[in-house]
Amino acid sequence: MAQIFASRLRGMDVLTDKGIKIGRLHDMTVDEEKGEIISLVVRPLIRERLEKLPKDPDGNALIPFSLVTAMRDYIVVNEQALAIQQLRARP
Repeated sequence: MAQIFASRLRGMDVLTDKGIKIGRLHDMTVDEEKGEIISLVVRPLIRERLEKLPKDPDGNALIPFSLVTAMRDYIVVNEQALAIQQLRARP
């Protein structure tokens, strides 16, 4: 498994697997006990694109880490799974 430093991830572009840029990585939430990443804290490029997702206190979108399909030069998330997450989050 390739390793990547968390400090290199901050500010990295977040794209869907269809190539649509949705924002930049601001932070991550981590389960301290398990040492697992729970979600990406993403500063949206266009707020409306991620408006239905849960937010942090600063208004950044929380994208479940399970949606991440790749990390290298940018972070790629599954667009279809992201749409499903937004539908589930609707009031």
